[in-house]
Amino acid sequence: MTDRLLTKLVGLNLAIATLVLATPAHSKDATLADYFPICTSAPTATVNKLVVDPNHRTGSYSDINSAIRDAKPGDTIELMTGNYGALALSGINSGFISITAAPGQTPQFRKISIGGSKPASHWRLSGLTVSGMSPPSNGKWTHDKLILVLDSDNIILENNTVFSAGADMNWAPEDPGAPVTDAPSDGISARQSRCITIADNKLKNIFNGIDFGGDQVGDRGKYYLVSGNSITDFAGDGIDHFASHSRIMRNRITDGHDICHHICIHNDGIQGWNYNNSSASVNSDVVIDSNQIIAQVTPNLTLPVIGLQGITIFNTKWDGVRITNNLVVTNTWHGISIYGVNNAAIINNTVVPTDPRYLIWIMVNNSKSDPPGFTYNVIVRNNVVPRVTGTPNIGVTVDHNLFLKTPGEFSDAFVKFDPAKFAYDMRPSKRSPVIGKGAPEGGPTTDIEGRSRQGSSDIGAYIYSEK
Repeated sequence: MTDRLLTKLVGLNLAIATLVLATPAHSKDATLADYFPICTSAPTATVNKLVVDPNHRTGSYSDINSAIRDAKPGDTIELMTGNYGALALSGINSGFISITAAPGQTPQFRKISIGGSKPASHWRLSGLTVSGMSPPSNGKWTHDKLILVLDSDNIILENNTVFSAGADMNWAPEDPGAPVTDAPSDGISARQSRCITIADNKLKNIFNGIDFGGDQVGDRGKYYLVSGNSITDFAGDGIDHFASHSRIMRNRITDGHDICHHICIHNDGIQGWNYNNSSASVNSDVVIDSNQIIAQVTPNLTLPVIGLQGITIFNTKWDGVRITNNLVVTNTWHGISIYGVNNAAIINNTVVPTDPRYLIWIMVNNSKSDPPGFTYNVIVRNNVVPRVTGTPNIGVTVDHNLFLKTPGEFSDAFVKFDPAKFAYDMRPSKRSPVIGKGAPEGGPTTDIEGRSRQGSSDIGAYIYSEK
């Protein structure tokens, strides 16, 4: 479908659409409880400090499990440097108990499991290192989860370092016939839980980065903040989400690896789907804001990804999704693609092709399960992208987008666009055609860097600034 045809498919009351999709303020300092008051605020002070030193040099405990048994709500368990093996954490607390690295210390775990057969509530883990490859099972590659949260609530995972192996990571193919050896692990997974914060963690050399959500029964799979995480050198998806009431914000996803030629997985930056692909549940109230997805920033990357899809929702049922202020720089067709999403806004994104053979798109499609005549409410506005496409006659408003297609057009419009050197600075240049050409209705209040859009009507993820 052509851009002109899709633009004609208005059929909506824009005043109502703008009101429905009004933008909340997204501060980098906002906590989960600021977005969802049903969740408990993070602790701001420590009642008692319990110090654990497995090397018996200092502290009141040499065993972390003994400290956990003694800890009370409001307490902080500080860990000295050492190898703590695998941790299985459970227990319903009335307030947060924190487990954190002592100042200047680097405690390391093989894996951490929270909840499961014994639910967990009100635990905060910070400053920990979790690392380990996944050994094969029954002659097949496996990808174990380094941090796993199940059937729990009010869990905070922040400022942790998660990786399969360090700088000497051996990226080996997982193609049929290749030797089956240790494989990269998945990073952080939170399932069938509620009120979960995954923030400011560093994930590197992993298969999938972060996944979270649940089946939407009761409060399972609801109230998530996934913010400020760095996900680099990954071989699967950066972030998978299957949750309601979620905020996916300010994450940076770079350097994908294709280790199985799309046989074991097709790589996505941020992908949405329903838990267990159920057609009975609806994911609602989802904000994807101010994320950076760049297929490759490191030259000479081992097994670089071919075809990293940007932000995608391909199936099942969604209602109320905002995709704003995101930067997608990749080498495939799907920049931002949504299928079967009602009441959606795709506003002020910058979607850039690194290969001119792939005129990357923003795509809006219906669901194959829609009844005849079903009409959506979707706005596609203020985006920089080569083209907008999708299913005709389903209720999509397309306006004030800037369609750039050639490398020269991107080079002129932005500070730096150099795919040959994997160098991208997609802030507007002084004479960029994005400046002042957008529409403020329904858009975000800040740009991808947190600068106020008040008084600005610039197109794309970044507003122009002379500084």
